[in-house]
Amino acid sequence: MTRVKTVRALGATLLLLAVTAVRAQTATPAEKAIEYRQAVFKVVAGNFGPLAQSAQGKVELPPAAARQYAERLSEISQFARDAFPDISREGKTRAKPEIWSERAEFDKLLKDLTDATKSLAGVTANAAAKPEEFKAAVGAVGNACKGCHDRFREK
Repeated sequence: MTRVKTVRALGATLLLLAVTAVRAQTATPAEKAIEYRQAVFKVVAGNFGPLAQSAQGKVELPPAAARQYAERLSEISQFARDAFPDISREGKTRAKPEIWSERAEFDKLLKDLTDATKSLAGVTANAAAKPEEFKAAVGAVGNACKGCHDRFREK
């Protein structure tokens, strides 16, 4: 990913975080950490949703748009590990306590997510990639999300 694209992805995340800045001024450190986590995952969902819909045949996504969503997703997914500091164990969150007591397993699942998003970005950057490769790469990201949600997120 180019430096410009990385800066754009970071800028999008920072913009989303800035929207919550007024609220964060009165929030506790735990609330701030949870708000950060929720913001990161909103950006993840916002970029993964169109890709998943495209892979399911629900929308037609131009290749340039798919590549942009996938590149953003790959960059933003790397923020996920920092979104679970110890201080955010308690509060208004669906994160299970097992995240912190089983941190090695949780970190492995986060690595699976970053690996899957990186692979998806590679597929969308390849003009010769076949539709089934795109579907498989999107499915791998979805499975990475599901694996973590099933194990470490309250319903």
